[in-house]
Amino acid sequence: MKTTLEIDDVLYREAKAVAALTGRKMKDLVADGLRRVIRPTATTNAPALQADAAARLVECFALADKVMKKAPRNISGRDLLAEDRNRHLSE
Repeated sequence: MKTTLEIDDVLYREAKAVAALTGRKMKDLVADGLRRVIRPTATTNAPALQADAAARLVECFALADKVMKKAPRNISGRDLLAEDRNRHLSE
């Protein structure tokens, strides 16, 4: 079944990163989370490695948010790369 969920941006980025680090799809991560809430005794605890990875991701996202607040507005990474490329080509 397909459905639409509204998820906080920060939570979504964290979940997407956890899914990528564990080699899973977002839909599988969400389904596992729902199973843990609906049937908490039927599921096993996540390995400590995944918990550590999730904690590190939270720290990384906090740092990224801090850096992004200081970044210039209306300039994308692609724009910066293009400027660098053009600068190197003209040298």
